[in-house]
Amino acid sequence: MNIYFILSICLAEILFVNTFFIKIPFGPRFKIKDREINKVISYKIDYEQSEFLKKINGFYGLIGPDIDIKKVSNMFDLFTADGVIHGVFFDNGEITFIKYFIRTDKLKYEQKNGKIPKNNGLRLLFEVFNIFDLLPKLIGVSNTAFMNFNNNTYSLYERDLPYKLNIDFEKKKITKKEKKLIKNIRHFSAHSKTNGITIETIDCDILKNEISYFELNKHFRTKKTKKIPTKYLPIIHDFWSSPDKIIFIDSPLFVDFKSIFMGSMPVKLDVTKETIINILDKQTMEIEKYHINESFYMFHFANSKENATHISIYGSLYDKINFNDMDISGKYRKILIDKKTKLVTLEKNLELEELNIEFPILYGNRTIFKNIENSVNNGFVICEGLEIIKKIELVDKFISGEPSIKKIDNTYYLFAFYFSIYNDKDTKLLIMNLDTYNFIDIPIKEEIGLGFHSIFIPNEHS
Repeated sequence: MNIYFILSICLAEILFVNTFFIKIPFGPRFKIKDREINKVISYKIDYEQSEFLKKINGFYGLIGPDIDIKKVSNMFDLFTADGVIHGVFFDNGEITFIKYFIRTDKLKYEQKNGKIPKNNGLRLLFEVFNIFDLLPKLIGVSNTAFMNFNNNTYSLYERDLPYKLNIDFEKKKITKKEKKLIKNIRHFSAHSKTNGITIETIDCDILKNEISYFELNKHFRTKKTKKIPTKYLPIIHDFWSSPDKIIFIDSPLFVDFKSIFMGSMPVKLDVTKETIINILDKQTMEIEKYHINESFYMFHFANSKENATHISIYGSLYDKINFNDMDISGKYRKILIDKKTKLVTLEKNLELEELNIEFPILYGNRTIFKNIENSVNNGFVICEGLEIIKKIELVDKFISGEPSIKKIDNTYYLFAFYFSIYNDKDTKLLIMNLDTYNFIDIPIKEEIGLGFHSIFIPNEHS
């Protein structure tokens, strides 16, 4: 469809039609409900395992992009596909599998007007018109993570606002309740933090090279805010929150104008420039900046510790990154900051340097990661600090996304979906004891694909 024709439609709608969103006919209508699933799972396990399952009551959910992983060639397309939740309700031994698409403004618009073609010109058009609430946010896909706060669950994506979900334990289904509008905030971090009383989030302004930090109350009203200038393009996926500090990393990202017409997101890491660690004191709201003469990007913080002399930051670091491809490898390392001298160093474990691990989950004194080998999530690696405690390989299997950890009878258990690399409909639910590494697997037999982050929500009324 010609972009000038679309612009003329937009102008006509603005001038003559009073409507919520401008209507542009891209194709046939569809009902996303036709692709959703809700079914009770039949399974056969031994008596001891069956009795254990009766102790689990709640919901394990995995959120991610609705995309064929075999056709993904770059990170931008991966991050901007529609959000879909795959999950299971546990109810006294009964397991109900669900697949649910999050009804974002974009998806609701497409159901009425047809699928919007992938086109950089259209992306820009929608982004501009969304400022005036005339078109939905095209990259508002709510596909990245969950937040459970004040007895409510939200789906998150870092370039949009949260979507409030209804997790119905009685009917074993999910519905969208509302998009959460927040005063003075247009973007809500996919890795927003909550301590049960307040919420912390960041909004990245890539035009001003600026981060806005917000502390919100239970009504999503601002208690504290701070604008923090960055040296580089602020594409910041995660940040760390402690009781008295906020930490985020200013990585030397830049727009590669030479390839601006060759891909969806021509952003790369400049390997010749330094990285800056920003630490915000929550009491004084002052920023301390620490510089390291190394170039790296970090998607997820694994942990951070502080004593009188040093701050330690743990995470999988990327020595090169190009958002127009998928050639990335995360190396789990420790960033050590000397608070007195301001010297920043990296500590490495040579055994860990041989691995590509991501999606850290902290439990007890340990951290568990997904292991990635030849683009296949084929197992887990458990560490204490930078020491490897256990490697778990699932032969010829692909782990769909981040697992969740839940404590049952004083033992940590891992919940995850995985499928055969030979048959992506040969999907199973994995429940693993993280002391003995024994596990139960339950056949799901539905295609799940790739997920991002997950959640386990206990049913408090069971």
